[in-house]
Amino acid sequence: MIRERTEIAILGAGFAGSLMALVLRRIGRPCVLIERGTHPRFAIGESSTPTANLTLDSLCQKYSLPRVAPLTKYGRWQSEYPSIACGLKRGFSFFQHQRGRDFLPTANHDNELLVGASPTDELGDTHWYREEVDHFFVREAQAEGIPYFDRTEIVSLERANGWQLIGKRDEEDVSISASFLIDATGPSGLLARTLGIATDPTKMHTNSWSIYSHFMDVELWQDLLGEMNARTADYPYPCDAAALHHVLADGWMWVLRFNNGVTSAGLAFDGERHPHVPNLDPEIEWQTALRDYPSLARQFAKARRIRPWSRTGRMQRHSRQVAGADWAMLPHAAYFFDPLFSAGNAHTLLGIERLARVFDGSPSACTMAEPLAEYERKLFREIEFLDWLIHGCYRAFGRFDLLSSYLMYYFAGAVQSEISLRSNLVCMAGSPERRTNDGFLFSEHDPFRAAVRASYQLLAEGSARSGIPSVDGERFARRVAGDIGAINPTGFCDPAKLNMYPFVA
Repeated sequence: MIRERTEIAILGAGFAGSLMALVLRRIGRPCVLIERGTHPRFAIGESSTPTANLTLDSLCQKYSLPRVAPLTKYGRWQSEYPSIACGLKRGFSFFQHQRGRDFLPTANHDNELLVGASPTDELGDTHWYREEVDHFFVREAQAEGIPYFDRTEIVSLERANGWQLIGKRDEEDVSISASFLIDATGPSGLLARTLGIATDPTKMHTNSWSIYSHFMDVELWQDLLGEMNARTADYPYPCDAAALHHVLADGWMWVLRFNNGVTSAGLAFDGERHPHVPNLDPEIEWQTALRDYPSLARQFAKARRIRPWSRTGRMQRHSRQVAGADWAMLPHAAYFFDPLFSAGNAHTLLGIERLARVFDGSPSACTMAEPLAEYERKLFREIEFLDWLIHGCYRAFGRFDLLSSYLMYYFAGAVQSEISLRSNLVCMAGSPERRTNDGFLFSEHDPFRAAVRASYQLLAEGSARSGIPSVDGERFARRVAGDIGAINPTGFCDPAKLNMYPFVA
């Protein structure tokens, strides 16, 4: 019989649970880490962003995690951990396709959008090859002496003077007592089920589902563009060194390349325009999409799938409560939308930082109630904001003029978050400078929030009948430009840039 008594039990030992454990260890809060499976294991959620890396850098500096810090930039990662696979991500690349037609690049790039996120490869963001990255994090937790129980199935969660976790580790009984519980399990929803908390997506507008896998021998999209005489010299970075988005009429495809030859690729479909059929073979869905979009078929003509298909139903979930007096969910356990903006890892890292502040500043349970309630309030407002951003993009699929304008809300908000995070890092280095924290993607800033909501409603109402918004593209572009004018140091919405936006510090 395994018996353990601790202050905090963390369910789930992906990168988030393991990093949460490392941070708690640094602030002197005893914890254990519990994992149903074992590492290394496949996981999705592979794309990092500047917001994610800056937040991780902040955690590393504040809580003295020098071994984790190299993962915040591509160059440092390659220098210090070359055996841990990752991919170079210089920005976000979008290409609009038409069903039944080859992709046709234009001189004005009016079906392309590239937004740079870093000035060089060395300072670039990354795609995380999660089975190796998660394994690294859990080994770091073990090296710090944090009790770790993998292959452990929790069969009972009971609350009586704290939490009592009862389970099995292989054939051995497990009993763990804890005062506080953190759910870092992602979609498994163990804590929500135990507490009877609804997680259905009925309050969410976004409705998408997905199939995805890993591949070898996927052609570079930029090479194919070269054969099409595209003006790739205008690109601010090689378009494949990015989160590559192929935008379709009823969804989109992601293509993320790692430096071990593996490519993560998947299709996310709009559940309203392309309803999910539960029993349809994912391979049939994939091949149908390739037949419908000939240029994508060329990119994957030589590709080999190296793991089974993963298939979701509707991806969205939303816990109606995410924190209580003696428990909390990290963001990726509390909700999920869609991988369109690569927001999951960044938001989860922000959740770790916020919970760390709660534990660092609350010596007893009675002082935690108010900061935990604030943690929940902020997360709910950010979930609502993300829903507007993501569902608005889905409404604009098929109208790239509208999509490329609406995306500027995301990029403007992301840049403002990055400015705030960089300022916070300067503060930790000794500068007296301070900046207001306006939430994830600047979503706590009321004028910006109201502008995004109004434009979202315009797209949603304009597409209510036909599915494609009947909105004037030029007027909408001017509207977005006006909305972000006061928070736009990088020149978004400038028609002269022809949808090509290099990184601007």
